[in-house]
Amino acid sequence: MIFGLIGLALLAIAWIPETIEIIRNHKDKIDWRFGVLYVLGSIALAIHSYQIGDTIFVVLNAFIFVMSSISLIYSLKK
Repeated sequence: MIFGLIGLALLAIAWIPETIEIIRNHKDKIDWRFGVLYVLGSIALAIHSYQIGDTIFVVLNAFIFVMSSISLIYSLKK
C-alpha cells in the first residue's frame, strides 16, 4: 500500500504544476485527440478501480481525470 501512496503522490506532484502552467499561460500543451482519449481512459479506469475496490487507484484516476480535463478544456478554448 505504501508504494501505491507514493506513486499517487508523485503523479499528483507532476500534474499540478503542469496544469497550473496551462491555466496561467493559456498554453496549448496537448493535442485535443490525445486529450479526449486520455480523459475518457482515466474516467474508465477510475470507474473500474471503484468496481474492484482499489481506493488508491480510484483517487489517482479521479485526480488525473480532473487534471487532464482542465488541460483539455484550456486546449480546446484556443
